[in-house]
Amino acid sequence: MAADERWGADDVRSLRELYPRVRRFAAVVGRPDLDPDDLVQEAFTRALVARQRRDVDHLGAYLRRTVVNLAKNERRRLARGSAAQARLAPSEDAVATLPSDLSDLLRLDPVARGLLFLVEVEGFTIREAAAAVGCTEPAARMRLSRARRRLRADLEAEHRDE
Repeated sequence: MAADERWGADDVRSLRELYPRVRRFAAVVGRPDLDPDDLVQEAFTRALVARQRRDVDHLGAYLRRTVVNLAKNERRRLARGSAAQARLAPSEDAVATLPSDLSDLLRLDPVARGLLFLVEVEGFTIREAAAAVGCTEPAARMRLSRARRRLRADLEAEHRDE
């Protein structure tokens, strides 16, 4: 079955409408040195090529989940590379720090960042956010709680140091 038989004009229009929102989500979930457009384009490619339209019930949720998975895969790939570099030539300058508050968020894993973004910025319910990133509602509540607690502790520690 050709791609044009699986995806109609309405589907393509939906993809165009979703692009800005999914891109903004990718900018939050992905690493700062990874172009969010790359994540989104890969997610769209996977939706267009690898899946038949009838298999994708909620296109926005499918795309966000794919973006989260891509970001997690990239993080794992970098961790493997960092571990190999540490074994070969350990360096104190291996981890760059950001001068902004964004560095606090980057300490969280992509799923936690995605959940925080969807709930706190986009106004999703926890159930909707959980579905978007591919976890259960109780797991999303726990991840959100832990992420908020960690951010709070980091910010309080910074405040005490100042």
